[in-house]
Amino acid sequence: MINRRSFLQTSLYAAAVASISPFSASAIAEYKKYEKRIPIGLELYSLRDVMNHDSFPKYIKEVAEMGYECVEFAGYHGYSGKEMRKLLDDVGLKATSTHIGFGQIQGDELKKSAEFAAEVGFKYLIVPGGLEGRIRESHDSNKKCAEEMSACAEEAAKLGMFVGFHGHTGDYLNIKDTDDSAWVTFFNNCDPRVVAQVDVGWCNNAHRNGAKLTAVETLAALPGRGKVLHIKSNGDVHGCVVGDSDDKVDWPAVFEVAHEKAGTEFFIVEQEQWKKTSCDSARECLENLKKLGW
Repeated sequence: MINRRSFLQTSLYAAAVASISPFSASAIAEYKKYEKRIPIGLELYSLRDVMNHDSFPKYIKEVAEMGYECVEFAGYHGYSGKEMRKLLDDVGLKATSTHIGFGQIQGDELKKSAEFAAEVGFKYLIVPGGLEGRIRESHDSNKKCAEEMSACAEEAAKLGMFVGFHGHTGDYLNIKDTDDSAWVTFFNNCDPRVVAQVDVGWCNNAHRNGAKLTAVETLAALPGRGKVLHIKSNGDVHGCVVGDSDDKVDWPAVFEVAHEKAGTEFFIVEQEQWKKTSCDSARECLENLKKLGW
């Protein structure tokens, strides 16, 4: 319970902070408007040029030192689930999810994927593309793909896991000869447990090339489905990183829809190409996101 003394102490502290803060009161209010801050991680595919079995411990430590809180996998570099868990624990990182092939969320392969995920401590098994031709071909083809993914979701749920789909440019385009978003249609046809992993950069690129929806509109169209969101720049310059002068994404709008509608639990930075080294680019992305209000 707040009494008069604690109220006065709190008020005096707030006034003191305000007097020395470099931010305006409105900026502080904007920063605090969300009840829960979304943790930020790195898709390890971003470091594919330097990361291998021998170098993995070194670079996973560097990721933690950059300030990232978690990681998403794109391969395990020969480590078992228990070994991977220890490597992450040693540097204070957590795993959020993994990118794996469609075959790895089916049948006996799903059981293996789920066992590894449980040992490491994550629950999202994400398929990175591969259905774009089929989900855009027709409404019937889109529905068939959704049925296949839904069957995987049902089996994954029995193992305490969730499956999902990660979009590339083609996945966000319209269904052939229609104005319907292939992506939104696919997830509306899917079991609601299937995670819609929007990639902001690829989604906005699709919109610039005829897709119906921007990344913000795509996230808003599927409330609660964007559990793991890929943070990627969308610019004309090769190697553009999040938040640099060439980046065209409205990041405050992305943050807002992620918090308010998409049900996002994790932000995952992914850098496809680099103007600098991969580690420097990953570091710059995180520093810029802090400046942008994350």
